[in-house]
Amino acid sequence: MTSTEGTWKDKARALDRYRWRLLRERHTLLGAALRYGRDALVDLIFGMRARLRMPAASPSATPCDFLLLQASPKVIALRRKKLLIETLRQRGHRLEEVAIEAPREVLRQALLARPPEKVPLRYLGYAAHAQWLVERYQPRILLNDRNGSLHSPFLRLALNARGSRLVHLAHATTVEGSRKLGMNDYDYYLIFGQSSFDALAGRALRFGSCKVVLAGSHMIDDAYDLPPATPQWRALLVLGVGPDKEKEAGYQRTYALLGEWARRHPEYRILVKRHPRSQVPFWQQLSESLPNLQVLPSDCSLSDALAQASVVANLMSNAVIEAALAGRPVVPVNLSDDRDIFSQPRFFGETVTTADELEARLQDIEQHYDDYVRHAREFVEFHLAHGSKGLENSVRILETLLRTGALDASAADVRELPGNCR
Repeated sequence: MTSTEGTWKDKARALDRYRWRLLRERHTLLGAALRYGRDALVDLIFGMRARLRMPAASPSATPCDFLLLQASPKVIALRRKKLLIETLRQRGHRLEEVAIEAPREVLRQALLARPPEKVPLRYLGYAAHAQWLVERYQPRILLNDRNGSLHSPFLRLALNARGSRLVHLAHATTVEGSRKLGMNDYDYYLIFGQSSFDALAGRALRFGSCKVVLAGSHMIDDAYDLPPATPQWRALLVLGVGPDKEKEAGYQRTYALLGEWARRHPEYRILVKRHPRSQVPFWQQLSESLPNLQVLPSDCSLSDALAQASVVANLMSNAVIEAALAGRPVVPVNLSDDRDIFSQPRFFGETVTTADELEARLQDIEQHYDDYVRHAREFVEFHLAHGSKGLENSVRILETLLRTGALDASAADVRELPGNCR
C-alpha cells in the first residue's frame, strides 16, 4: 500500500464515524453526543498545541529492523516481551523498544513531524507523533502492542509510504469484550489461536482491515513443556487477578472463598501467583496465619510456578492458557458478575462458587486426574496455535515478513479480516 492524495484526511473522517458508533453502542443519542463533543475538544486542543510545537526539521534517524512500540513506559518495565526481544536481537536484528508517550510529554519534547498530507486538526497530534516515530526510527517492521490506539491508522499510513509494515502483537487472547479490540487497522495481526479469531470476526464493530495470523503466543516457549504432575502433590496454584479487579466485591469474595478453603485443608499447599501489577495484600496478610499458604516471589516465572503445582485455580486470567499448556488441571473459581471469556465450562466443568463445590471438584480431579489433563490439552488446542512453539513460530513469521514484505498461505495461517465500520 502507498500513501495517496487524501488518504490521511479520509482516515480521519473514518475514525470520526467509528468513534461515534462506539459511543452509540453504549449510550443514548444525547449521552453519545456529549461524550463525542468532549473527546473532540480534548483532541482539538492536542492538535492545536501540536501545530504550534511542530519542529521545522525532521528528527535525526536511527534506522532499525524492528521498532517495538509499547503501550506505556510502565509496560516496558514489566518486560512481558523479554523473550521476543532477546530472541530477535540474538538473531542479529536491530530492535528498538519505545513507548507511546502521553500527549503532554509529546508536546513537551516536541516528538512531532509534519504528516505528508493535511490532517484535520482534531487528529493532528496523533498523526504528527506517528509520523515522528516512523521518521525517527525508520523501522522496516513496527511491532505495535497497544490495543485501540488512535495512532495505529496513521502509523500504518506513514509506514506503508516507506514500504514498511505495521504488525500488531496480541499480548493476550482477544476473547474479552473490551471496546479497544475493535481497532484492527494493521497490516498483520498476530493472534494466539482460533478462539481469538472467532471473537474478532464476530465483533459488531471493527475499524480497518488486516490480515490475521494464527501465530500462537510470542510469550511462550518450551519452558511450559513441564514433566507431568500427580494428584498426590496436593499443590493448588491460584492465578491472581490485576489490582483493578482485586478492588471489586466479586473478586474479593472469590479470594475469601479460596482463603476459607485453604484454612479448612492444611494438607494442601496453596501457592499464589500474583498479577505482575499487584502486591496481593489479601494473600500477604492471610499467609501470616496460614503455614500452608505461600505467596510466590514477584520474580518467580509462571512456568516455575506451574512446575510446583498439581492443579490450578483460575479466576479470570489469561495465564489459564499456560496452565493448561503445562498439563495442569484447571478449576474455574469466580463469584464476580463477569462473563467467562475462555469457555472454561466447556472443558473444565461449571465455575465453582462455594468452598464445598471446590472441595468436591478437587476430589473429582484427584480421582480422574488423567481425564482433567486431557481436557486441559483440548482447551489449549482451542485457544493457542502452535502450543509451546509460539515464540519460535512468531519469530519465523516476523523474519519472513522482514525478508519478503508479505505473508502468504505457505508462510503462515493467514486470514483476511475486513472492517465493518461504515
